[in-house]
Amino acid sequence: MKTKVGIIGATGYTGVVLTRLLINHPDIEISYLSSEQHSNKNYFEVHPMFYDTFKEKCKPIDVGLIAQSCDVVFFATPNGFSKDFLPKLLDKNNNIKVIDLSADLRLEETLSFNKKHKLNVVYGLPELHREEIKSAQIVSNPGCYPTSILLALAPVLKNNIIDPDSIIIDSKSGVSGAGRQIKQELHFCEVNESFSPYNLAGKHRHIPEIENELFKILNKKINVLFSPHLLPINRGILSTIYANLTPDCNSLKQDEIHKIYSEFYKDEYFVKVLKEDVYPNIKNVRYTNFCHLLPLIDIRTKRLIVASAIDNMVKGASGQAIQNMNIVLSFNENLGLDSLGQIP
Repeated sequence: MKTKVGIIGATGYTGVVLTRLLINHPDIEISYLSSEQHSNKNYFEVHPMFYDTFKEKCKPIDVGLIAQSCDVVFFATPNGFSKDFLPKLLDKNNNIKVIDLSADLRLEETLSFNKKHKLNVVYGLPELHREEIKSAQIVSNPGCYPTSILLALAPVLKNNIIDPDSIIIDSKSGVSGAGRQIKQELHFCEVNESFSPYNLAGKHRHIPEIENELFKILNKKINVLFSPHLLPINRGILSTIYANLTPDCNSLKQDEIHKIYSEFYKDEYFVKVLKEDVYPNIKNVRYTNFCHLLPLIDIRTKRLIVASAIDNMVKGASGQAIQNMNIVLSFNENLGLDSLGQIP
């Protein structure tokens, strides 16, 4: 029998990507789609790409019906929803599995919430937390920027190759990272033929998440300099990260740093360590769950540079959520996700 899956918030960007990917998952049946805004409409009326191929209707959020009809539920909802809704759902069905794509349960501040409701929440970056995810009932899916950054930094932090206090992160994201809501700064005329930073000087909401996960790696508080930018494209993230090499690693050569990354990710299907002359490019990871990494040694300045590219809607959100679901359910990890980038 197929596993029955529900998506709460099914008509937003992460919700529609989840739906598109899960339709092709061989062991999944979508049993519940919710949308308060589009309740009782056919799903293809909201997203005509599904016209006459997917005939589910959008339903209102009914905790009893969700608990009864689903084995796994994805929360593709705005921040703030999960904390209120999750305890009610678990009261109705204490065996249901939950993958939360919002930021509600990602930080250490949620520990008191977890203890109050006796929850077992695991941060869902599979390449770093796979064993914990296997036994988790609730998975907190990482943010898109943190995914690109943590995968780029984990090998060198675990091997004490860089000075953690010297980390500078320069990231660029497509407009879909802001969600589907209407904002003036996201209008076509504002974004097209433009390129700008935003939320500089420690103001971006993903900084606590990044630093919290880096703390778990080193058991030491780290303050990173993170500068996000908005690209005039639909999807994709490119992060370029700089850090000073430790004195013991000043003579590290390019083939050595490539070997360190290749060994670290040798068993990871979705992380590809590129050769020195192949730069990560957003177009090569679009619509995929892959992360492309390129570590480089700058001999002249004794610094490490790591470039990281992902699709913010797939590996940065919905694809990674399905990867987590596959792990929780003991499925093959790349089921429903084994696709290559699409060009042109």
